Amino acid sequence: MSWQKSLARIGDAVLDPTIVGAFGRGGFKRHQIGFDQGDLAVDLSGRVCAVTGANGGLGYATAAGLAARGATVWLLCRNQERGQKALDTLQATTGNPNLRLGIVDVSSLEDIDRFVRHPPFESLDVLVNNAGILPTSRSSTAEGLDSTLATNLVGPFALTAGLLPALESGRAARIIWVSSGGMYPRKLDLERLWHPPDPFDGVTAYADTKRAMVVTSARMAKALESRGIAVHCMHPGWADTPGVQSSIPGFWRMTRRMLRSPEEGADTTVWLAACDRAHARSGLFWFDRVPRRTHFVPWTRHTPAAEDAFWQALHDWSRVDPQVFESRG
Repeated sequence: MSWQKSLARIGDAVLDPTIVGAFGRGGFKRHQIGFDQGDLAVDLSGRVCAVTGANGGLGYATAAGLAARGATVWLLCRNQERGQKALDTLQATTGNPNLRLGIVDVSSLEDIDRFVRHPPFESLDVLVNNAGILPTSRSSTAEGLDSTLATNLVGPFALTAGLLPALESGRAARIIWVSSGGMYPRKLDLERLWHPPDPFDGVTAYADTKRAMVVTSARMAKALESRGIAVHCMHPGWADTPGVQSSIPGFWRMTRRMLRSPEEGADTTVWLAACDRAHARSGLFWFDRVPRRTHFVPWTRHTPAAEDAFWQALHDWSRVDPQVFESRG
């Protein structure tokens, strides 16, 4: 096995910079050689996990991975019918009776407020902010937010803030943000986030929110360190999900033979949720169970002033009191 790991490391050094050699299925298979298989040989009985967007794709695969290990899993979905179908299927395939459905639309601050005022659990060990959209045309929410921004960032931020009391009661609690490798060429830009420029490009709007998500996760990790809550951000690589097929069909057709399965894409999320060793390494950006850099080129970096302005704006957009995420020393 040691020679296989050595060979895999050489392959990583050569192929990972090509992106294609890292983000696709081949990259996962190669990186997998270095995994500690015992990390996921765990019993999560008694742990309570919540996964947004759990009725399909990466969210479903994440919920399945946690359910298979005995966790009580809340599938947080906006559609009752699709959510119930996912729950029924998961119960049948995993044999786990401790699966629950919560209806919440993460693009709606009103709906989030309704949910967090009386959450269906007293304590929460894991919150996975997975739900997201990559739209082909511009739209706005009833509250006037760009739909991409609302769904991918503002809503999840408000949901996380509202569930902090439950997370503070959790065991080795952690928050996991599912980002995207598509954020790499983007720079934090407050104006572009608030109002994606014309002509609207769903791919860049999506990537801008995913870059902002990485910033949010790191900033939140610092704020929550004193409360014992870990915050992680990860990207799944290129996975074959219904969202990819419908949102970027051209990319899917060109790459479908090399795409990861949803389970492979969700592996790092499940690992971050289940492996307590990961809890101690809060604030990092993960890919295939390894912390990765968040910038490859200098022009994607932002100034501290830009980050402060974004952090304040995010609280304003989500109607979250800035004191909620103030660190407690």
